[in-house]
Amino acid sequence: MKVAELTIRFCGIAGDGVVTSGRILANVCSDFGLNAMVNDIYSAEIRGLGKSTTSVRFSTRKVLSMGDGIDMLVGMADRESISELNDVKPECCVIYDNSTPGDIKTEDSLAAHIPPELHGYGVPLKWLANQASGSNTGRNLVAMGALCYLYSLPETYFINHIKKLFGRKGERIVEVNVKAFQLGFVYCEENYPLRHEFEAPPKPVKQNLIGGNEAVCKGAIDWGLKFFAGYPITPATKIMEIAAKELPKRNGWTIQVEDEIAAISAVVGAGFAGKRAMTATAGPGLSLMSEMINLAVMAEIPAVIVNVQRGGPSTGLPTKVEQSDLNIALYGGAGDSPRVVIAPSDSEECYRSIQLALDLAEKYQTPVILLSDLFLGQRIETVALEENIDTERCTRKKPFADHLKDYVRYQLTDDGISPLIVPGEPGAFYTVTGLEHTTKGTPNYESEVHQRMTEKRFRKFEAMQKELPPAEVLGDAEAKIGLVSWGSTVGAILEGMEIARKQGVKSRLIKSMMINPQHEASFREFFNTCEAIIVPEMNFQGQYAALLKSRYGIQPIEMQVPAVNPVSPGKIANKIAEVAHAKRL
Repeated sequence: MKVAELTIRFCGIAGDGVVTSGRILANVCSDFGLNAMVNDIYSAEIRGLGKSTTSVRFSTRKVLSMGDGIDMLVGMADRESISELNDVKPECCVIYDNSTPGDIKTEDSLAAHIPPELHGYGVPLKWLANQASGSNTGRNLVAMGALCYLYSLPETYFINHIKKLFGRKGERIVEVNVKAFQLGFVYCEENYPLRHEFEAPPKPVKQNLIGGNEAVCKGAIDWGLKFFAGYPITPATKIMEIAAKELPKRNGWTIQVEDEIAAISAVVGAGFAGKRAMTATAGPGLSLMSEMINLAVMAEIPAVIVNVQRGGPSTGLPTKVEQSDLNIALYGGAGDSPRVVIAPSDSEECYRSIQLALDLAEKYQTPVILLSDLFLGQRIETVALEENIDTERCTRKKPFADHLKDYVRYQLTDDGISPLIVPGEPGAFYTVTGLEHTTKGTPNYESEVHQRMTEKRFRKFEAMQKELPPAEVLGDAEAKIGLVSWGSTVGAILEGMEIARKQGVKSRLIKSMMINPQHEASFREFFNTCEAIIVPEMNFQGQYAALLKSRYGIQPIEMQVPAVNPVSPGKIANKIAEVAHAKRL
């Protein structure tokens, strides 16, 4: 039987090579011209023995989400893999270890729990791994050889990637891992003559693989980032690791500081000194940064903050996904504290949106918060990424030379943007403070001054409207059911819409990476032509739905998707069908 799409899940405990397996499979798919997406789920303990899974979805068409269910479960740890059987689709497959039958209690045996509607493939993972390496190490490679055979995937591609991955460890390590793979392949070839066949693309063209965190860092460095300050926090640490490696090559600096307050303080200082600067954190870190973000608003200093959201509140769920930091991003500051908020929906948008964030922060002298999330930041996917490189880019509005003598730092202008100099310019003196101030920067508490300066700070947001990317409307143009959401939920929504369409229910989606400000006219036009609006998002409060209610006066149908796991396209399709039935659309 030929198939054009598969989702494979590897399940084990820390040290079983689960993540490595996913990366090898994704790279094989990429080289083979397939579209792929990889999602890792692991425990919050640092190098504990907790359960870990890696799911790889690959297809001959664009992959927008992790989909619903899996086609094959590769169980490398029996007890931990049992609960994953619930996600295996009917008539699909399970690879389990049959090296030591009878040595595992029935209640802990994966084989004993495989229901009759699934196809179980027993492979002696430990025994074959020991044949290859003399130890249990390499069971994941044995399993990969097995699935390679069972789905007629290109064997040479796997071997090439195994050699590439382990080449730096020496020829001996390469040999044992290749042997482990081949033993798994041969075992299934000899014992399971019937197999599936994956449909190869007509003209395989290598695809590029990139993750959201990597795309954010690459986009920033390509667009003139010169300074990064950060503190390690799941799931944002990868951004700092890449910056530490790559920024020095571009005459830049990366500093790891003692906490998130120090990180945002350093970024604000670097922005004040004229450098393109950013930090990256998660919800707990963003909470700590709120006071310094507020200072950047009042002092009109550029700062970019990437928040890779995870489950909250407090330290919450460090290794699980949630979209619950929208409110703090929008409103997390004392007084009237405007800030730009951007939310990309895939790795390609991560690359482009961080470049927009740097431009807006510098030109409009304001903090910009980019909301990613754990699923978007840590997953890797195939993209057609068009690089946009200008490593010396500057969008700062500078004063004319003859204005320096009587320099007015917070000069009132039509667009709210005042000329900004780097400290130390000869003859130009001004005050910077977190207090309300006059146009010279001198603290002042008069009502009229506060009114004028508040209007000035908000006027910038009206001026930047013309530079923002327009909202996109996708789906059936005549549909009366509209959907709107933000961030990583968008891919699942698009797939859910397609499922509903095949069931006879049409819908359309308005998407924009801009949360604040937005092209409000586009949203109003969309809402005015829909009879029902569904807002799926990964938080309990319906934070984006509440924003849309207050901003546009609509009454959306809230769909709070449970956090922890990525959004299900099937549940989106069911909601669309439910609304269509209730509204008779």
